[in-house]
Amino acid sequence: MSLPTSLMPARDALDRSLHAVRNGLLCMGLLQGLLALALVHSGLERDWQALGLLLILQPPLFMALTVTRWRDARLWAGGGVMAAVVGVMAGSMIWGLRHAPWEDSRVLVFLCTALSLWWFVALPWFQAFMAHGRWRVPYATLFVLAWNNALVLALAALCVQLVWGVLWLWAGLFALVKVEFFVTLFSAQWFVFVVTGLLGGLGLWLARTQQRPIQVMRQTLLALGRLLLPLLAWVLVFFVLALAFTGVEGLWATRFAAALLMGVLILQIWVVNAVYQDGAAAQPPYARVLRWLVDASLIAMPVLATLACVAIGLRVRQYGWTLERVWAAAAAGVLWLYALGYAGAALHGLRQGADRPWLQWLAPVNQALSLLVLALLLALQTPLLDGQRISAASQRERLRAYPSQASLERLTDLKWRHGPYGLAALDALAQDPGFQAGEARQRLDAARASTTTRASEEADQSEHFDLAAAQQRIKTPAGMARPQPDWWDWWQQQAQTESWARQCLLPNADCVLLSGDWDRDQQTDHLLCNLEDRGNRRCRLSARSPDGQWQDQGTVVWSDTFTAEENRLTRDLLRDGRIATGSARWPDWQLPHQDGQGKERPFTGRLQQPD
Repeated sequence: MSLPTSLMPARDALDRSLHAVRNGLLCMGLLQGLLALALVHSGLERDWQALGLLLILQPPLFMALTVTRWRDARLWAGGGVMAAVVGVMAGSMIWGLRHAPWEDSRVLVFLCTALSLWWFVALPWFQAFMAHGRWRVPYATLFVLAWNNALVLALAALCVQLVWGVLWLWAGLFALVKVEFFVTLFSAQWFVFVVTGLLGGLGLWLARTQQRPIQVMRQTLLALGRLLLPLLAWVLVFFVLALAFTGVEGLWATRFAAALLMGVLILQIWVVNAVYQDGAAAQPPYARVLRWLVDASLIAMPVLATLACVAIGLRVRQYGWTLERVWAAAAAGVLWLYALGYAGAALHGLRQGADRPWLQWLAPVNQALSLLVLALLLALQTPLLDGQRISAASQRERLRAYPSQASLERLTDLKWRHGPYGLAALDALAQDPGFQAGEARQRLDAARASTTTRASEEADQSEHFDLAAAQQRIKTPAGMARPQPDWWDWWQQQAQTESWARQCLLPNADCVLLSGDWDRDQQTDHLLCNLEDRGNRRCRLSARSPDGQWQDQGTVVWSDTFTAEENRLTRDLLRDGRIATGSARWPDWQLPHQDGQGKERPFTGRLQQPD
């Protein structure tokens, strides 16, 4: 398996071609660094800077991994197509950000993910077209090019990191003798951009001309895949058989079943392709028994893919669509098609017998689905399958169906986390009969008028503090005294600035307030506990100061309460008020000390248990 000859110049023209490619890559890297530096100092808004950076990086890199001759109109046309794809995807994002109430960073993450995947999947097709002059190309060419692209990028990145490591070693050595010039130079922004661009171009040139190391790395990874496939096949077959006895309820209880199942499917696809390679092997890769095991695992793949789709569907039915679930559903759908195609290839191979090539259908399945992935990624970043549009419509319909359950939190979330479509969804709800009066209308108007993100919603609620509702919502265990009115007033003031106090203001908050004289000063102390499961259980202690005013004493952390079972036990114990104090055998030791203002700040020593 080697690169197409048109991507590897002949010997008599090798020097001239390599010099031209090398000089072009170095100039391209230098220009990219200078343009990125200018973009950083341009003063443009972040969304325009993101578009500019993507245009600076991806189309030139698309050309850099393909070029054998700079004076080729097809090369520049391919770069233009890649720039158009970046413009379409990023343009849709910029339009959304321009019409949204705030800049949601998730949108940029998904944009970079979509563009990176589109770039990587489309590049082998374009390289093969440049090599053969047509779009219908042998699968072996696409296979070798895809693996080479990944390894060339990895080798180029390693080259950049190693050179920078040497530069910083250089600066560090001189810094030891008080020469800071090189530290200042190597950390200067202009130097970082320019040198990184040059090193990127140099790294690409070195990686593209060193075919032997690339082939060795590729063969090593393929050998690793061949070693892993029987083991993974056994795991998949055994897992599917075990499901017949254990059921699938345990999968839904994990809350990450879909991600785990899709991860297994991706790994299975990778190792199968590592063994299949270009499909030209004359002999089967394994003995008959192992081949049957692998075929059985391929036939079982649709079961895992279906379970992943069902897991996502259950979440959608429970909570509606979100941007993340739209992407997860798209990924699960593609993996389901891969699983179906691979299972069909295995069944076809079993029907043909051992004398025919192994998994003949795998190549056309991979080629067809790679084109589908390109179309799907483009649709996800345009209004066709815009995740924010789909999620906003879903959450709007859920709120419309049950206006009484439309909390301020959910309405505010609809406004701030669904791009330009959230505001339109709230406007549509304002016309719905279920939101014309009563508390639902008040919450809707408050959400439409909110000027902060969801992260600050608790502060919005504290401004409309309903003391009577809070007193009714926060329970006190039987036998414990309810706080006096001045404690509630103090807590109301704390809720204006302190997040621990605001947490119990949320409509769905589950809080309990315990009382007792735990410091034995003849004054009642209070422990406010949020019973929501968020790691180790935490409560907030308040007590009267010497002048009689309530004062925050800090957080009580219940150690070893991280798991779900420990959270449940401590929640029940706190709700019942089954709390006690213990006394330590050894006291705290103190060394007298005063700070600069004359206040007593003794050094305190506490006994720690031996390891």
